[in-house]
Amino acid sequence: MTEIVHILNFKLRSFLKLSTELTLENLVKTAGSLIVFGGFAIGAYYFSRIATDYLLDTARLGLFLLHRFLSMLLFVFFLSINVGNIVVSYAAFYRSPETAFYLTKPLSHANLFLIKFFDNFFYSSTTFFLMALAVLVGYGSHFHMSWTFYVQTMLFMLMPFMLIAGCVAVMVMITFMRFADTLGVKKIVVILVIIYLTLLYVYFTMSNPMELVASVWAHYPRVDDYYAYLDPPFAKYLPNHWIAESLYWTMRGDPSYALSYTVILVLASGCIFACMMYLGKKFFYRSWLASLNMRRSDESRIPMLQAFALTKRSTVDQQTSVFLKKEFWQFIREPSQWIHLGIISILIITFITSVAKINLKQPVPFLQTVSYMVLLLFSAFLIASIALRFVFPIFSIEGMNFWSVLIAPVKRSKVFWLKFLISFVPIAVVSEILVLFSHQSLTDFPMLVGVASILMFAISFALVGFNLGAGSFFANFTEKNPIKVASSQSATLTFLVSLLYLIILVAVVFIPIHQYIGYILRDTPFDRQSIYLVVGLFLMFSIGIGSISLTVGVRALRKDY
Repeated sequence: MTEIVHILNFKLRSFLKLSTELTLENLVKTAGSLIVFGGFAIGAYYFSRIATDYLLDTARLGLFLLHRFLSMLLFVFFLSINVGNIVVSYAAFYRSPETAFYLTKPLSHANLFLIKFFDNFFYSSTTFFLMALAVLVGYGSHFHMSWTFYVQTMLFMLMPFMLIAGCVAVMVMITFMRFADTLGVKKIVVILVIIYLTLLYVYFTMSNPMELVASVWAHYPRVDDYYAYLDPPFAKYLPNHWIAESLYWTMRGDPSYALSYTVILVLASGCIFACMMYLGKKFFYRSWLASLNMRRSDESRIPMLQAFALTKRSTVDQQTSVFLKKEFWQFIREPSQWIHLGIISILIITFITSVAKINLKQPVPFLQTVSYMVLLLFSAFLIASIALRFVFPIFSIEGMNFWSVLIAPVKRSKVFWLKFLISFVPIAVVSEILVLFSHQSLTDFPMLVGVASILMFAISFALVGFNLGAGSFFANFTEKNPIKVASSQSATLTFLVSLLYLIILVAVVFIPIHQYIGYILRDTPFDRQSIYLVVGLFLMFSIGIGSISLTVGVRALRKDY
């Protein structure tokens, strides 16, 4: 225990010292973090409070349905934490030079495993925890809860909930890495994708929110009654259900029932943590050795990969060809990139399969506008996530050997623009595919589909440019792992600013879209020039954001490393 306390204390002091150095980069990150995090915390609070007020006071949804929807959101929240911890745990346990360093010291494998777990857990879950606190305060303020409610909920409900997600993620990673040398990374990623897609499909098929609403509203006005018989059988074994039940009975004024679910949650987190420690003590070192011998496919026998061989002639100039092939092989040969790609693929496939058959044609203009904007915003959110995970780290992962590229007889701006092209083109294609699938039911209204296509193209340019410029400005060449780079403080700040950009999108576009849909459904007066003007202004704004960011990125690349 003394060793653990000593190392964790050293890591904390190192983090604080590096974060408080008076450099331009740290000042920008600190000031930006305070402004952006503070703004999002306030926004999350008001959003949560307004949503709770509306659902209970205006829509008369009832406590039961409110907390069942909360349970569904917590399930998505659980999977987000779980997947995030899987991605980061791979970097923390198997790709970190720190792990190899500690393995050479007189430190037990169990203690090293525990240190890396806490490092991984707090690194990947802190932002979730802070945002959840802001949402909880907004939710609790509707019921005029005391400060003790927030403390108890965060410590004895949300923290165990996140701990379960983190422990399960680490156990999954250790189990798969134990067999990494026989299965190979790509097969592991495919298996994980299949498992998580199956979980999502089963959960939302058996917990159909529309059927639940219809069943409860059949008993109107008794919507506040307890309809637990409508829950699927497996729900009572899930931690998101325990939190929702505890909150439901708290708001119903029955603390004994609420306490029982809280105790179950705490005990479950303790048991799962003990299981994780047992698994880590028994298999962590073996899985680490297996990660050193992960079997790779014979790349020379795969025609598609052979086409990118550095010895193969190219139709473009030799310099450009070499850089493009270098980027390709740098991505292919990094296992963490494949895990990242697998996780993002889960989100994209889930989104496409979920919305492809949704009918966006609603009889009420406001509902159709909301449906249209929600799908557009979620597609944009996926693009923001892809840009953060793959574009932001693109310079940092070059590592300390990047000097060999910078001293070569090649313009640094050319290196920068090549990275921009190989990032922007595939992301722009993905964004248009998302529009194509999510707006199938609106093909009778080509203007709506065209507006979505133009907006997504503008969003792709702005977010790729912003992430590439920020990634160049905040480049950390001592950290080659793209997972940790994309989870750093500067990356989080970049992502939050990207979300602010998406909020501006909604604020600017919502009213003209609503007016146009009103014109379609109710034949209300509408001037088409207004929608052309708004889309044109947002397109110019996005081009400006992207261009300024790219300019900053090119200039940052000129500094001495």
